[in-house]
Amino acid sequence: MRVSDTGGDEKSKKLAEALLKGWKMLSETCPVCGTPLFRKPSGEVICPVCGTRVILVSSDEEGRIERTKLVLAGVMEDLVRALEGEVMDLREGEVESLDRINKILEALERLVRINSELGSRSSQT
Repeated sequence: MRVSDTGGDEKSKKLAEALLKGWKMLSETCPVCGTPLFRKPSGEVICPVCGTRVILVSSDEEGRIERTKLVLAGVMEDLVRALEGEVMDLREGEVESLDRINKILEALERLVRINSELGSRSSQT
């Protein structure tokens, strides 16, 4: 009786699907499963097998900038959720909620500014 490697068959199928979609195979490999990474036409780099999204960088400085941008994106998501909650809870004339909303909006504005500055720094490296 012959045992087949269904895991390998599934991996090969996903690699073939990525190529058929027009994704470009890269020389870099997935840090999670070791499969070759692919670049989608949108520019996103992804592992077609495990779905890990990867940001490729050319220097340590660029890596630090990209990590910072990811952290900022998470903080921004949290602030937007907090803002949505405050707006939902807002009662007419409730000054405390309006103050909290204003503080959240100010924090979001600062994060957008920082993110923009990081974007211009990473394009210079």
